[in-house]
Amino acid sequence: MASQPAEAVGTVVVLREIRRSDVELMAYWPRFDEAELQWANLDLTTAEQRDAWYERNRSIGHRRRFTIWDHHGRVIGTVGLRNIDFRYGEGTLGIIVNAADVGKGYGTDAVNTIVEFAFEQLGLRKVYLDVAEDNVRAQRSYEKVGFVRIGQHRGTEGLTYVDMSLSRERFQSRAARF
Repeated sequence: MASQPAEAVGTVVVLREIRRSDVELMAYWPRFDEAELQWANLDLTTAEQRDAWYERNRSIGHRRRFTIWDHHGRVIGTVGLRNIDFRYGEGTLGIIVNAADVGKGYGTDAVNTIVEFAFEQLGLRKVYLDVAEDNVRAQRSYEKVGFVRIGQHRGTEGLTYVDMSLSRERFQSRAARF
């Protein structure tokens, strides 16, 4: 496994390994109104909640978590890989873009950047994700990067989720065309 940088640079975003101080900035993000995005409303009201969220989400052996920064120096989201299994070369992607910055291309660039990091720096061969079936905007973003639908499942709250995956070979072949 290659040395792992603390940041990865995309076209419109920079991903930096999450720091506790970043969580302070995330506490002021506006909230989502959509039912399928309520999970993305982080409850970071108190210092104890912020400490707990950071400890649950910071990078450790099987998880890499980054904050998403725009080129103006604003924290606009968080993206990461969890359940990293180096033996099988797989991990699961998760992303939250703050509600005020959705639809501006930041999420697509962040996903593209973290996937490139997963394949090139971590040596993974496949990345998985799931997305609420009603979150068509996010599905389109993932498809732009090269993810394909592989199934679906029902979550505990009754929502249907679309399961998607992207192989290193597919990602590299798509990148070579652009």
